[in-house]
Amino acid sequence: MRIQRFAECTIVFFLLIGCSAVPPTQANEALPASIPDKITLEEALEMASRNRHELTSFQTDVDAAEIKLKHAGLPPNPEIGVEWNNLGNDLPDGDTKETIISLRQPLEIGGKPSARKNKGKAEILRLQREQAVARLDIAAEVKKTFLEVLSARERLALQHEAGKIASELVHITHEQVAAGKIAATEETRAEAGKTETIAESHKLKRLLAEAELNLATVIAEPGSAAITAEGRLSYEIAIPDQQTLLAGIKDSPLLALRRSESQFATLNLSLEQANVWPEPTVSLAVREIPDEDARAVAVGVSIPLPFFQRNQTALAEAEATVHKAAKNEQAATRSLQTELIKAHTILVAADQEARMLQTDGLGRAKEAAEAVQEGFRAGKYRYSDVLEASKFLVTMKGRYLDAILDLNRAAIALDRLLGKLEIPAASNKLASSSSSRSNP
Repeated sequence: MRIQRFAECTIVFFLLIGCSAVPPTQANEALPASIPDKITLEEALEMASRNRHELTSFQTDVDAAEIKLKHAGLPPNPEIGVEWNNLGNDLPDGDTKETIISLRQPLEIGGKPSARKNKGKAEILRLQREQAVARLDIAAEVKKTFLEVLSARERLALQHEAGKIASELVHITHEQVAAGKIAATEETRAEAGKTETIAESHKLKRLLAEAELNLATVIAEPGSAAITAEGRLSYEIAIPDQQTLLAGIKDSPLLALRRSESQFATLNLSLEQANVWPEPTVSLAVREIPDEDARAVAVGVSIPLPFFQRNQTALAEAEATVHKAAKNEQAATRSLQTELIKAHTILVAADQEARMLQTDGLGRAKEAAEAVQEGFRAGKYRYSDVLEASKFLVTMKGRYLDAILDLNRAAIALDRLLGKLEIPAASNKLASSSSSRSNP
């Protein structure tokens, strides 16, 4: 019994020691960082910049290329050799054993070290521009996903308005049926319409949840599955001049990447042309004859004769790469111009459509729906007339929202083509350049 109590006390003693040995900050370090329920566009861009693995891998490649450039100018390693002569047993009279120690150093000619350095610098520039394009694509992806969350919320708000209208129509039809002004089937139709709007609301809630999950995936923030976007859609975006946009296309990071690829291919060709020159070797040898206690020094030069191998294969591949890079640069310029014109056309058309719907369509549709609803209350119209007018109003609001979405998507596409999206400072430009138009 005493042994059992002693064992229990021992266990409790060591448990207390173990708990006291744990530093108080360890528990705090184990807690994950708190993620806000709502994040702004700036916060989303910062999270993506911090968490997207593509950017980290690009930086790793850049670091490796810088180390490679650091050692690009080093000469070839020297060679040391030891040779023992006259080791056989049947040597002629007068022959003695000899030891020869030699040192050989290959010499690079044709500008190979400088060619390697130039190629290394071009490789770093290409990787940096690839990283810039990756940051540009991620910023555009984050903005588009953020926009989808805002638009899904706007659609859900429009559907809630439709639900209110449907509930009001059920109330009106109930009063009309009770007063004997309309048939009971009209109330049944109104109830069915209300059920339809409720079902559509559930669908839009699901689509909003999917958009929020997509946003969490894009920003790649651990524990961010329950976040949503904070803010509202931009209903007013400045329309730039198309010729001004085309003139500024030469500064696009997408085109700069193709230029860096052409430059890298050209400098790689220069390196392969330098590699055509054979490397002569200078040698210094010391000949030692132990039996005669004598030494002799010999100096030599060896030059490979490029009769057969003249780096033909590498030269042909490098020349083909230069030609391909030039074609890719030309094709990228044409494609960029086409995409820019297309995005600008969509931007102008969406802006015109949104302004027309806001000025003419939405106001008149709302007036017509209210007038028909009041007439239905007074017994002047049928339920089908009210339903048609209400659906037309909801349709017009949805079309206006589609135009605003096209407007924002085209603006994001233009900013990507021109390199005006950045991580994490792109949202500052968006906030300063966009003002709100009255939301229907």
